[in-house]
Amino acid sequence: MTLILFFCRSVAALGVLSLACLSSAHAQVEIIEPAGDFQFGKVAVHSSATQILEVANRGPSAVQLGSVISSIAAVSPICTGIGCGVVISTDFTIPAESDGCSNTLLQPGDVCSALVRFSPSGPGMRGSQLNVFKPQAAYVSRALGGTGVSEPLDCVLDGAEQTWPQLLTTPTMTSTVSPYHLRCYAKGAICVGADVDNPTDVPRFDQPSVYVYDAQARPPLQRLDYLSSLSRLAQCR
Repeated sequence: MTLILFFCRSVAALGVLSLACLSSAHAQVEIIEPAGDFQFGKVAVHSSATQILEVANRGPSAVQLGSVISSIAAVSPICTGIGCGVVISTDFTIPAESDGCSNTLLQPGDVCSALVRFSPSGPGMRGSQLNVFKPQAAYVSRALGGTGVSEPLDCVLDGAEQTWPQLLTTPTMTSTVSPYHLRCYAKGAICVGADVDNPTDVPRFDQPSVYVYDAQARPPLQRLDYLSSLSRLAQCR
């Protein structure tokens, strides 16, 4: 198990860019909600959270809007490896049934709205960019950001860090290195993780287990216990 560790210590490490309007002729279209970028905070993996998008026509004439989409076209991560943010557009969606902006003719002074949903497919920081397209391929945009939380593993690891703070130093964000969700410590010397739900590429015990990778141990990868047992020990919900 070879691990290469790069640290990302803020959401800015996702490299998500917020772009201004690409055409001054269509600067009359503005995103008024949210005032800044979308930040969904921590959301459990495979659950979801929503925020409202509002777009206003501040100009004197009607504007035909195009699609409202989550796109990675203008998003570039500035780090790779365990704990870095993941640029993944499919974790951020605009459900059609709650999209009142796509392909709408927005009259002067009018405001349209849509729901933006964050459904993390894995743990760790996730990012993308929301684009509201306008005529002549111009668009206005907001960065999209959130953190997927793998429960009860994140709770177990949080408890372990409080119990052994001298050993489990400089933690990364929880991330996925198939077939595990894991968090690494001490510059990658130690990693603790659990089976990804329903892995297909490796055998496992009859229920998810927790493993520790220690570069100094032989063998370096060892099973600790069932995730459910450690979750009860850590009093995780």
